Amino acid sequence: MTGVMASAGIPMDAGEKCVLLLKKCTKVLDCFDSKKTTVDAYIEDAPFLKDKKVGDVELKFVHQVFYGCTRYSKFLKLFVTSFLYKCPATALRAEQTLYTVLAYLLFFRLDELGVPEFRQFLACGHGTATALLALMQYALSVEDLEKWVKVEWCKHYDVNYIEEEIIGKLQSYAEELRPVVEEVEYKATGIVKAAGEVQGGPIRSEKKLTEPKPFNITAPRPRLIPEPEVISREVKAQPIPATLHKTSLAKVEEEKKKRSEEEKAKTSAKYTSDDHFRLETAVRRDHAGDMDKIAQEVEAQEMAECTFQPKPAKKLVAPTEDAQVRYTTAAVLREDALLKQKQAKEYQILKRYEEDLHDASQFNSWQEKMKEKDHLEEEARMHQRIVEMQMARESAIEAQEAEKRKKAILAEHQKEELLVQLAEKEKEFEVELENKKVIVEQTIEEREKTRIAEQAALEARLENAEKLRKEKEAEFERKKREDEQEMERRKDLIRQIRALEKAPVERFKMFDPAEPPCQGLLEEMSLAELRERLKIVTSQREKETEEKRERQMAKKVEKQEELTEKVHMMAKVRERAREEQQVRHDFMRKQKVVEEEQKQKHREKCIEEVAEKLQQKKKAKKEEEMRLKRELKEISVKRQFLAANAEMVEAKAHAEQHAGLDREAKHRQTSLLVEQRRRNKIKVAEAQIFRDNKEREANEYKDMQAAVTERVQRAKVADQALKEEIVKTTQSARQLQWAHEKKNVAEFGHSSNAYIKRTQTRMSVST
Repeated sequence: MTGVMASAGIPMDAGEKCVLLLKKCTKVLDCFDSKKTTVDAYIEDAPFLKDKKVGDVELKFVHQVFYGCTRYSKFLKLFVTSFLYKCPATALRAEQTLYTVLAYLLFFRLDELGVPEFRQFLACGHGTATALLALMQYALSVEDLEKWVKVEWCKHYDVNYIEEEIIGKLQSYAEELRPVVEEVEYKATGIVKAAGEVQGGPIRSEKKLTEPKPFNITAPRPRLIPEPEVISREVKAQPIPATLHKTSLAKVEEEKKKRSEEEKAKTSAKYTSDDHFRLETAVRRDHAGDMDKIAQEVEAQEMAECTFQPKPAKKLVAPTEDAQVRYTTAAVLREDALLKQKQAKEYQILKRYEEDLHDASQFNSWQEKMKEKDHLEEEARMHQRIVEMQMARESAIEAQEAEKRKKAILAEHQKEELLVQLAEKEKEFEVELENKKVIVEQTIEEREKTRIAEQAALEARLENAEKLRKEKEAEFERKKREDEQEMERRKDLIRQIRALEKAPVERFKMFDPAEPPCQGLLEEMSLAELRERLKIVTSQREKETEEKRERQMAKKVEKQEELTEKVHMMAKVRERAREEQQVRHDFMRKQKVVEEEQKQKHREKCIEEVAEKLQQKKKAKKEEEMRLKRELKEISVKRQFLAANAEMVEAKAHAEQHAGLDREAKHRQTSLLVEQRRRNKIKVAEAQIFRDNKEREANEYKDMQAAVTERVQRAKVADQALKEEIVKTTQSARQLQWAHEKKNVAEFGHSSNAYIKRTQTRMSVST
């Protein structure tokens, strides 16, 4: 689950990646139908998961989320349903699948995903911010979970599992999730209840805090500190001892040596020579020194025998002949196949020439000339286009500069018009502001009525919720008693089954390798006979293997001779092809030089023509600028004349504005009617499509039931026929065996039985 932000090869930031993953997960859950396909088959065949933006890591993430939501569907459905029921004003039904995915990540995969990456899923912008805030507050509130959904969870899961692994585990992340909740709250409401810092920066409370100020109290007088006592710092040294002048360092050293010698003599007197350890290593010679000498002598003797002096290296002589390359069998066969193809083509050409008395060489030469001519014309056209593009670039630069000059002239003209329009806009704004103030007063009155209606609806919903909660508690108690009775019944059955299994049953049969199994089957034989036949078959297979090996060796020798002949033939063909290629390359080199000269002449001609065209365009641009200046000058003169009659112009402008507003209202009304008709038509079509789909699904389901019923009937008939055939075969085999035994008894008597023979043998031996 970790590392889901890995890239899929397409540049994309973390927010877009999270939005893409959430959309894919919700779409997978919405489109899945357990009645039509399985989970694995649906993941492999889903077309929207084959998008290039979805890499292997993202696909694995979607796969795991889909598996987890399917596995814990009951748990997540109860949680999301209770959340929608508790917060109907903020939660949206359209985002129910998104709440399911986020609840799965929060309850089951938060320890693997991590709080930072879960924060990115909440902050990516997919989903309503207020709904996500309500979801996080509901999931982290132990009281709300116990009040709304814990009882329903305990009907399907163990109580300890719910309290410890679900609620307790999520509460352990409460401190880490608190900044995430504050960030979502700031995005949804613009403020945070508990002042703090979020990722966007510090959130400061709008309310001015109280600033403490000191009281105006008279300061007390400072107390008098007594003068400290004077400490004497005089140092008095002790007198020098008299013994210091009676001795010296030399005498002290001599006394030390005497004391050490006396201690050694006392210690050696305590021990005799017999008390010392006698080690064999003390008798041995010094191995380290002797080994070094011996090694040097041996090395000197060995080096004395080394009289070899290497010869100086020879200079590298370049080979005068081509190297002989040894080809593999595959290379020889491949080249031989190409050679045979060429020979077959030449044979077909000669045969066609013999039949029609002419060949395609003349046509091929004409075709090559035409292709060469077309190629030269295409290259000439391309060179002309290149030159034209270079010249067009210069023309575009000049046109851009001319356009800038033109825009500057128009900008000066528009500035004057803009000042007049701004003055008119201010007057219209004042009138519109007065109208909006009246609308605001009306809206405030209507809003108070809405709050009263909302409070009444909320009280009705709370009463209904309390009734449903009591009914669920009674149902839970009844279901608990039924489960306990069912568990006692199952335990009783298990004890009975275990008692039956503990009863001992003795089953054994003596085995004789020389005796057939006598099961009534055809071609039965004993184990001894089977081993003898196995030896015979093994010897036959060994003989066949040896003969096959000899045939393969003969084929291998024959194939090697054939390859040698092919190698000699291909060497001759290769030498001839090399000579022809050398001649062809010389001809192409000369042809290329001629083509380059022709291209250079054509290029120079194109440059001259394009330069002349550019000169004409520049001249036309200058004339256009002069004409524009004259027109703008005439417009300014006309505006001066029209300014004298400003009232008439203003009245005409107001009339035109009212006419425009009428036209706009008519157009808006017409477009709304057309849009409504289109929506009604779409709604009717969707209803018809829904009915058709339902009818088609019902027909498909009936056809599937009929097909399955027919297939089951056929299988039952075939199974019955097979069982009857097995019974008949078994009866016929038993009758044959019984007839054979009866015949043997009639012919030989009971003495032919193996058991009778063994009994007679034992009796004869005992006598």
